[in-house]
Amino acid sequence: MSIEEIKHIRDELSIGLAEAKQLLIENGSATSAIKIWNDRQAELLEIEKNKKYIEFKDWFYIKEFFVECSQRFFNSQDTIPNKIKPLTENYSKLLWNKYISEKQRHLMLVKSDDDWNITNVESFAKEWNWGTSWNEEDYSAFEKNVKHKLDWKSSDVVYFFWGRYTAAETNWETVYKYWIPFMYEDEMNIILNPKSKKVLIIGVQGSIAIGEIKNS
Repeated sequence: MSIEEIKHIRDELSIGLAEAKQLLIENGSATSAIKIWNDRQAELLEIEKNKKYIEFKDWFYIKEFFVECSQRFFNSQDTIPNKIKPLTENYSKLLWNKYISEKQRHLMLVKSDDDWNITNVESFAKEWNWGTSWNEEDYSAFEKNVKHKLDWKSSDVVYFFWGRYTAAETNWETVYKYWIPFMYEDEMNIILNPKSKKVLIIGVQGSIAIGEIKNS
């Protein structure tokens, strides 16, 4: 073992001297240490790329609102964080590009039919304005006004998207029962059920519609 080898490992891998020394001890030569380190990092990157979920505690998006609503409206055994699985940015992107849009990263950027993979959009906002119920914190309103319009089962896995890179997996029952912290008055969202051609589109100012995925 030589200090030159340790420094070479340090410089090649941009790590500390102590870590470089340990790598040299474990692998016998600088060449072997560098190769094994790089191979390990490549494996970790591949694992990270293929991850589907992130921990709720690490979710940067709107977790505080979910927690706060859970504390206000639900008991400790029935909290929203226990019912949803935030997706990694990569997995969210894969689903969004496949089902919703390869061109636009957010529904508010969709300006024409060519911008997304959704068609036959029919609004039912005249029947129910979700914004009013949202402001009144009426949790029963979504189930009363939306559930019967879709033939989805309560246990069906659904994906709630805030945009291309931000989504969560849950089930349909969780959305229609605990819908308030999922939504915002000035946002547009879409709910996808992989078993169905139908999607639920939640627009701004209480608008809401059902559409269909093209070529599904």
